[in-house]
Amino acid sequence: MNIKTFDDDAFAVDAESFFHLWCCDCSLRHLVTIEAVGKGADVFKSEGGKIAIGFTRDDESTRMARKEKQIVVYTRKK
Repeated sequence: MNIKTFDDDAFAVDAESFFHLWCCDCSLRHLVTIEAVGKGADVFKSEGGKIAIGFTRDDESTRMARKEKQIVVYTRKK
């Protein structure tokens, strides 16, 4: 799979690392952990293997889930 075909903001991370992801709507911060697993994972890690991570937002599913769960996201006036 070539992530760059649908996500221009994709980036590569080490096979054993983490990063913080902020929700663009509600500013909720997530801790995303990355680890290669399975057969060959140790070799992959020791050879400096990288894992590509790409995220894309599904606006329609988000809208439907928020409507069903009665979630309202707003920005306070300053």
